[in-house]
Amino acid sequence: MLDSVAINHHSSIRISSGKTLYFDPFCIDEATGDADIIFVTHDHYDHFSPEDIEKIMKADTIFVAPASTAAQIRGTFGIPDERIVTVAPGDKTEILGIPVEVIASYNPGKKFHPKANGWVGYVVTVDGLRYYICGDMDITEEGKAVKCDVLFVPCGGTYTMDYKEAAEFTGYVRPKCVIPTHYGDPVGEKTCGSAFAKEISVRGIDSVVVIKL
Repeated sequence: MLDSVAINHHSSIRISSGKTLYFDPFCIDEATGDADIIFVTHDHYDHFSPEDIEKIMKADTIFVAPASTAAQIRGTFGIPDERIVTVAPGDKTEILGIPVEVIASYNPGKKFHPKANGWVGYVVTVDGLRYYICGDMDITEEGKAVKCDVLFVPCGGTYTMDYKEAAEFTGYVRPKCVIPTHYGDPVGEKTCGSAFAKEISVRGIDSVVVIKL
């Protein structure tokens, strides 16, 4: 289930099976120029990083982003409109044959990621498996309603759920497997991933700590 999945750093995720998908590319070590689709959840520096996007984009890469970030992509890279898919929470679409669902991603009780900004997470279906990449969020009703096979959940606290809240959220979603993200650097203790894995183990859900710190 996870053979095609890699985490570069923090919340920077790569799924490659037929098409190569990147989510919030950040701290990319090697210039690969292999991105078929780049998904961006919002425009904070650790999620929208032009210098890292330049390392993986190619001449026909498709970009998917909420309106505020799509405007920055267009202005930064001069990408033509036909290669930018602007999305909003609740959207459902298909990109290069890949079904995409767009989920609201926000902090209900914090100022960092207001719901009004229209920032997002994504559910993509690859090889029959549904992958939910949350973006930066706390527990939300929209997130709890998602059904997926693999969940990428932020657990570093402060700007997102902490590891206990992430475990609670995972209990609502009930994926087959969960991967903790958004901890260690630049925010969240290095131990958040292992603490999350311990917390989730009692819920009977498989977890894999991919980020090694």
